[in-house]
Amino acid sequence: MEPSVPPRAEELSELYRELSQHPGLSTACLGPDLTTQYGGKYCSLYTEWSQRDLARAENIKFCRQYLIFHDGASIVYSGPAGTCSEIKDELLSRESPSGTLKAVLRKVPGKEKEKEKQFLEVWDQNRKVKSIDLTALDKHGSVYDDDQFGCLAWSHSETHLLYVAEKKRPKAESFFQSKAPELGTSDEDTGHPKKEDAPIKGEQFVYHEDWGETLSTRSVPVLCVLDIEGNSISVLEGIPGHLSPGQAFWSPEDTGVVFVGWWHDPFRLGLRHCTNRRSALFYVDLTGGRCELLSEDTKAVWSPRLSPDSCRIVYLENDVLGPHQQCSRLRMYDWYTKHTTTVLEAVPRQAWGAFPGIYCGALPGMCWAADSRRILLDTAQRSRQDVFVVDTATGTTTSLTGDSPQGSWSVLTIDRDLLVARFSTPSCPPMLKVAVLPAAGREAQTQWICLQDASPVPGISWGIRTLQPLPEQEHPQYGGLDFDAILMRPSEGPTAQKPPLVVMPHGGPHSVFTAGWMLYPAALCRVGFAVLLVNYRGSLGFGQDSVASLPGNVGTQDVHDVQLCVERVLQEETLDASRVALVGGSHGGFLACHLIGQFPGTYHACVVRNPVVNIASMVATTDIPDWCLTETGLPYKPDALPDPAQLTEMLHKSPIRYVDQVRAPVLLMLGEDDRRVPPKQGVEYYRALKARGVVTRLLWYPGNNHALAGVEAEADGFMNMALWLLKHLQLPEELVATGLSPARICGYVAGDAPSPAENSPMASGTEEGAEAARGPAARYRELSRFPAITRAALRAAAGGQTFQLYTECSRPDLARRRLLRFARHYSLRRTAGRPGLAASRTALSAELHHQYDPGGLRGGARCPRHGSSAGTRPPGSAAPRSNAARGRATSCWRCGTAGDAATAWISRRWGSMGTSTRRVGPLPHGPRPQQGGWHGQLPWWLPGAQLCLCQAGLWHPPAVPGPFACLAWSHSETRLLYVAEKSRPKRQPLCPWDVPGAAWLAAEDEDEEGKQFVYHEDWGEALSTRSVPVLCVLDLEGLSLSVLDGVPEHLSPGQALWSLDDCGVVFVGWWHEPFRLGLNACSNRRSGIFHLDLASGCCELLSAENVSVCSPRLSPDGQHLLYLEGVVGGPHRQCLRLCMLTWQTRQTVTVLDVVEEPTEAFAGLYTEVLPPQCWAADSRRAVLGTPQRSRTDLLLVDVETSTVTNLTAGSPEGCWELLTLQWDLLVATCSAPHHPPSLVVAVLPPAGQELPLGWVLVEDTPTVPGVTWKTLTVQPPCSGPGPSAQDTQAFEALLLSPSDGTPPHPLVVCPHGGPHAVFDARWRPSMAALCQLGFAVLLVNYRGSLGFGQASISSLLSRVGEQDVADTQLAVEQVLHREPLDPHRLALLAGSHGAFIALHLLTREPKRYRACALRSPVSNLPTQLGTSDIPDWRYTSLGLPYSFERVPRAEEVATMLLRSPISQAAQVQTPVLLCAGARDRRVSPMQALELYRVLRARGVPARLLWYPEGGHALAGVETEADVFKNCAHWLLKHLGQPTRDGTGQHSP
Repeated sequence: MEPSVPPRAEELSELYRELSQHPGLSTACLGPDLTTQYGGKYCSLYTEWSQRDLARAENIKFCRQYLIFHDGASIVYSGPAGTCSEIKDELLSRESPSGTLKAVLRKVPGKEKEKEKQFLEVWDQNRKVKSIDLTALDKHGSVYDDDQFGCLAWSHSETHLLYVAEKKRPKAESFFQSKAPELGTSDEDTGHPKKEDAPIKGEQFVYHEDWGETLSTRSVPVLCVLDIEGNSISVLEGIPGHLSPGQAFWSPEDTGVVFVGWWHDPFRLGLRHCTNRRSALFYVDLTGGRCELLSEDTKAVWSPRLSPDSCRIVYLENDVLGPHQQCSRLRMYDWYTKHTTTVLEAVPRQAWGAFPGIYCGALPGMCWAADSRRILLDTAQRSRQDVFVVDTATGTTTSLTGDSPQGSWSVLTIDRDLLVARFSTPSCPPMLKVAVLPAAGREAQTQWICLQDASPVPGISWGIRTLQPLPEQEHPQYGGLDFDAILMRPSEGPTAQKPPLVVMPHGGPHSVFTAGWMLYPAALCRVGFAVLLVNYRGSLGFGQDSVASLPGNVGTQDVHDVQLCVERVLQEETLDASRVALVGGSHGGFLACHLIGQFPGTYHACVVRNPVVNIASMVATTDIPDWCLTETGLPYKPDALPDPAQLTEMLHKSPIRYVDQVRAPVLLMLGEDDRRVPPKQGVEYYRALKARGVVTRLLWYPGNNHALAGVEAEADGFMNMALWLLKHLQLPEELVATGLSPARICGYVAGDAPSPAENSPMASGTEEGAEAARGPAARYRELSRFPAITRAALRAAAGGQTFQLYTECSRPDLARRRLLRFARHYSLRRTAGRPGLAASRTALSAELHHQYDPGGLRGGARCPRHGSSAGTRPPGSAAPRSNAARGRATSCWRCGTAGDAATAWISRRWGSMGTSTRRVGPLPHGPRPQQGGWHGQLPWWLPGAQLCLCQAGLWHPPAVPGPFACLAWSHSETRLLYVAEKSRPKRQPLCPWDVPGAAWLAAEDEDEEGKQFVYHEDWGEALSTRSVPVLCVLDLEGLSLSVLDGVPEHLSPGQALWSLDDCGVVFVGWWHEPFRLGLNACSNRRSGIFHLDLASGCCELLSAENVSVCSPRLSPDGQHLLYLEGVVGGPHRQCLRLCMLTWQTRQTVTVLDVVEEPTEAFAGLYTEVLPPQCWAADSRRAVLGTPQRSRTDLLLVDVETSTVTNLTAGSPEGCWELLTLQWDLLVATCSAPHHPPSLVVAVLPPAGQELPLGWVLVEDTPTVPGVTWKTLTVQPPCSGPGPSAQDTQAFEALLLSPSDGTPPHPLVVCPHGGPHAVFDARWRPSMAALCQLGFAVLLVNYRGSLGFGQASISSLLSRVGEQDVADTQLAVEQVLHREPLDPHRLALLAGSHGAFIALHLLTREPKRYRACALRSPVSNLPTQLGTSDIPDWRYTSLGLPYSFERVPRAEEVATMLLRSPISQAAQVQTPVLLCAGARDRRVSPMQALELYRVLRARGVPARLLWYPEGGHALAGVETEADVFKNCAHWLLKHLGQPTRDGTGQHSP
């Protein structure tokens, strides 16, 4: 079969493959000078490179070495020494000052289940002399290898090593975890005090803040010292507790350590790319432990560098807060005079030819010249990056690259005035340059020598354009600013005549596109696009005024600059104005979304990566909330509260505001682990576009953060981006084919044949591979083979005339789908008769193995059992995080039978003597269904490994969690009906990166091309594994499995059952277009009852059109179908109708209607689901359980007369639940707040004789001692003349009181969540436990609760945060007045919306409550809009209409915030305990985190517990236990121990 993938996709993949192989040079290190026998000097240069390895799907690092001969004034000869070799496992490495020793921090994979280990090694010139297992020593956590905190510094004496590691955290364990005493211990031993390293009870879920994006494993850094001679490690003391140290080095004479300390109180903000965080330079004395401040403590400092003579320290300094990146000051501290001077100030305006200011993220690790007076740095200078030398004595600057070709220069290192740099241009990959720094005053004469050349990529031309904004767009304060743009365009072929234009604004926004090598723009240019890289006002390199002009003007100034640039370029260049597209990431995505909304006629396609869409909803979820306020033009303070006017301004500047005007097709790419711009931003935009019918697609990259820098994600992103642009800009096929001509791309490497080591991963060894090498596929392979240099080191050879240079490089290894790292060796030889060096390769490249890849991608394995590929696990791994019940998948839920992985046991007959079973053979639930593509994951209670069906016809599946699940026998007992996840074909990448030239996808898999990372929506909280359910039928006789066709594509089916004659299936279908909303605990989603005829495939709607239905139940005679019906939209829980469909006539009647006002006899139906077996044998009566005020009773409904009989009214038990009704035998449970559930049965009498019903106790449970309870009725006060019913309707509360102890008792107040839920009088072990601890507990069913009529529910709409809070407050006042309770010891305990109410109470009466414990709290309604699976609730609760197309308006956001407790958090004084589930889809855990930070910033005692596997309900066994024990401890701590001694006094 011929390949079915379009040639365009194959050509694109080959192009990317080639271009991505260009390596990037990251670090360089010069060895010591050696003298030859002729008096000449030489040294070795060690360089490290990085490169994408597509085959291994990772970035690899490799090294190259060079030799440099010099005479102190110029380079005589330079060249490579040996081949490249890949670097594996090295996290950090550093040579000693003398160059005789080298320290290496190495990662070693653990054996089997062991964790990875870290070793610190010391090497001399011949061998490894030390290897210390840091993990085994257990002095600290993992060593930091990042460039933010990390360091590895030799002492001057070369006897000690200094590094930064995570502080050792005390072990923690559950409150309920116990261990048996060790053998040989006595009773006295077990009573001894705890050991120092004994685990701390109840601390395993305490939240520990981290430093945000890319630093999520960094929390509390500590400075550590290794004594090499004594083989000991010590953690330095004396560092203040409010500081996080990093970037450390030894002070002169090794008397102490100099470090940068970042303030982390009251909480940590994201630190990556944020040079505005408060920090200072410190010195800690090793002898006395004294910590001394060396710089100002009100600034942000970083990159301290000690001069060679150990007299001066230079560092960079910014103002605290404000723009994250800005023009920096260069400061210098004199070690002996203790005086600090400013070497360079921030530059307000960049003048042509003058020094532009400092905009670098860090100074080079080695930046001092040998004279200890001058330093070298590189910085952006408008749209190029140059190298400057700075005289620290005079403050003068000189460009060392001003006369060199335009491009991007970066300093790698300088040592003894030998300067190593990297240079690239938009059309030329990075190359390695070396030079000798001339004496002071003659720096302009610097002569650069190319040590590792890279030829320009042909077919790309580029230039820099300068633009002036229009007069009306000038900034009122910073007028006269201009900006740049870099235009890249094809220079050959038909596309060069009038190519389409791709516009790329950069992110940041305070960043800059410099004229250096960039993979995406170069590849797009080779495809045939012109690429416009816009450095709008606010970019770095144009002066501080340009930076300062943008905050407060985002969404206008930057947008206008980009649009002006596009219009000018289209006017002045030969470009196709009818084919213009946008590509942007982060703030660049923010601009792209603005532009397609504000100028919809200009742009015809758009691709955005992790875009900022709604600043108002981002502020509470990002690791940099200060960015949201600063760029909006608002002040930021850590203790500031959200303000309606501020949120309004944020929304006004957000692109979501213009979503109604978007017409261009939009492709979104989101990183699942993005902490900077949470992916919910992109999902919010995706849904808004889908609801408006705009063509859109979303790609979701697990394991990737904000940068989407994983090799696989980056490659897939380019392929999807390019195909999206080609599709929607309609680039002609012949232009693409010509523009991607292999001769044009590959011809430039004809004289630079790759070494065997470089070629080996690419060789396919097949005819198809050879053919691909001659065609378009060779383009990408050829262009991406150039590695990036990551490290380099020089060594002197014997004789003094030659040098050896060792380099480490990296590049994509397409065959292994990861980044290849390898080493190269070069020889540098001094040339005779003229100053210079000659270089040559001395050996072949050699791969470096066992690479450590902290950013590596994790791929999902395809499960052979269920065919699921996203989030699957190999056999034997843990159960899914979202549902611990999956652990039961190997046995029957009822009898526990376990067996073979594909065995079914089916009962065939039942007799008086027991059961008879017959094994019918293997079920096709193993690998075979997946090979056939039948379906994916089964419901959790229907095992994929084994199905054990006990006593056919005599048992029925329980009412399991989730709205879709079913397992239904046909009436003939020959078929089984169930619901499963639709099977997705194995997802294929757009390109088989591992085998160049390999066959492409077969025709039947063509639809899955490029869908490896396509986003699939799910049904939200507790249903994250449910996306596309399908109906499946298992034929037990034919042992065949089929997925039913005929269900409309816009429906998700579930709750299915067989029709009477087995000729069809009845099911509930939920509409899921334009997108899915959360379904769990939401009975207001549009759905219908459908009948699918199996013969014709016709699907018929049986219920009304625009309603919400659930729980279809067929009568025993098959003539009637009973179901629940509600209203679409509105409250998520409401009073429901009971409807009945007559099967033959298809007529529907309402048996029980919505009850507005409850009566004593009947309050309405509020149950979420009917019992699976609810019909009486006469097919006329049905029994169901539902809340009736503060009780749950069993009701008997006569469907013919519509009469209701309460079967349990007046019973002492407060909660009755029907388990099943068969042959008129009722099986139920009953419980009360002081009585755990008991099992009871009764026989249902004939119609009209139901009462009294004789219940028989089957399984009794004793009443819990020490607990009493009562129901209290609370009457709201009349609000004025002629009050409405909703103003005067009474509500109830349950009071649980200790029956022992001495009153008055402390009171714990518990409003329920929902808000449309109810506290019925059922058994709740946590509440009974609190009561036994001596607390009275008040469970408040405020107006709006279920069980009190629909009018009560409706009364709360638009009054959330008012009526519910007032009712709870009134209930507390009345119970304090009626009962013997202590008014001075009140606490709040609540979750979800109950926590929302509790927070409001804390703000209204800050001195009344002495403690508060909250679970999954709602604290900020506006930020919930973009993060919750039920955004409609935010509108409905405030009485606002909701539609799928709706985006928040400014006035609505202001209203929501005013109703949010976070807006009044300044009033809170009560200690607050917060419990949050990291996997909560309903109320984002960031709500709790935001509140926690606000309280901490204001000095309120607060504690946050973070449950990694917890959802909204925090329902796991371990989680529930831990939550309770922590809450109880919190209450006991702040309320005091309840009295039990009869004195009437409580403990302090």
